Amino acid sequence: MTQTVSPFSYKGKLHVPFSKSYLQRAIAIGLLTKAPVEIIGFTPGNDALAARSIAEALGAKTSLSGEVLSMSFSGNRGKEVKINCGESGLSTRMFSPIAASLFEKTTVEGEGSILVRPMDMVINALELLGAKVGSNDGKLPLTIEGKITSGTIEVDGSESSQLLTGLLIALAFLPDKSEVHVHNLKSIPYVEMTLDILESFDVKVRHDNFETFYIPEFSQGTKARKYTVEGDWSGASFHIAGAALSGEITLKGLNQHSAQADRAMVEAVQQVGASINWVGDELHVREGSKKAFEFDATHCPDLFPPLAALAAGCSGTSIFQGVSRLASKESNRGLTIQSEMKKLGIDVVLDGDRMLVTGGEVRAGTIDSNNDHRIAMMGAILATQTKEPIVITNPQAVNKSYPAFFQDIAEIGSV
Repeated sequence: MTQTVSPFSYKGKLHVPFSKSYLQRAIAIGLLTKAPVEIIGFTPGNDALAARSIAEALGAKTSLSGEVLSMSFSGNRGKEVKINCGESGLSTRMFSPIAASLFEKTTVEGEGSILVRPMDMVINALELLGAKVGSNDGKLPLTIEGKITSGTIEVDGSESSQLLTGLLIALAFLPDKSEVHVHNLKSIPYVEMTLDILESFDVKVRHDNFETFYIPEFSQGTKARKYTVEGDWSGASFHIAGAALSGEITLKGLNQHSAQADRAMVEAVQQVGASINWVGDELHVREGSKKAFEFDATHCPDLFPPLAALAAGCSGTSIFQGVSRLASKESNRGLTIQSEMKKLGIDVVLDGDRMLVTGGEVRAGTIDSNNDHRIAMMGAILATQTKEPIVITNPQAVNKSYPAFFQDIAEIGSV
């Protein structure tokens, strides 16, 4: 399967999709409240569909009406459960401790690239909290026996914050207090996001400089509630980069003060000379001078693909920090960016924790998404810099987070 993207410039207005990061967390918290919950902002990407399916397996009853997901506790919770997390790293790391807090035996399965990602941090944390975990040489599927209990635990946050998110949510709904001590935490904004959503559900977790987290005993009421998911900065980052390269766009539905790490894309395009203007929840981006820039993406590694595309259209060599965060994504994303950019005539050098992208003439050609949604989107916005179409193989990868991406590109693109 291929997707052809003809050369285009950005023009018009676009309503951004809802944030899958917020949505998945809201679903996880909603299933534990045991009270009716309405989540406004359900986008049927593969990761969101996986989270909904997991919630149902863990005892939630759900129904969907348009963009509103209704959840309630079904009461059907036995001793064993099997969950399938699809290709979602967040669902795998987040729902594993949540499931283990509810069931005596849990089997965690997945599909595609998630099957080769290491799960040692999940295994170690669950065993420290009293469970026994079997695995496929440190990878999925996992078999978790024995419920986890409240307590004090130390975890390594250098690879991902997703396990910490799962622990904070799971432990917050257990009857006793817990403490989580984290070493070398990366992706701090994503942890801020988790704490923000927990507080929206009246669960307050304190922390000391994101190193020690103090989780109170569960004391939440059972009142029904509504939660509205905010717009997705991760998906929007590609349109922000694209408009900074060619044309202009107004993006509606973004929270200017969001906890989402990828909000930092605004800082990047300002560095290259793009014009930025806010009116309420509408962000206007206009093409600028397109000069090379430097950016530290250690805490927002999902920005590497749009940053690389942005740099490809800028004069000079741009330098990004944080490449070490990319090894365990849907693909080895640093190497994938390098190989696919080379097909379009752009030189990308990986130097330890740095990525150096030298801008120049972007050639038309064919790239492979490597079944990575963000690589597919990167390829599409590079068509703002070509004279002939870019062809993307395996474009269906965008279904993971942004199913309407190519439709949105077609609607706002001006040839």
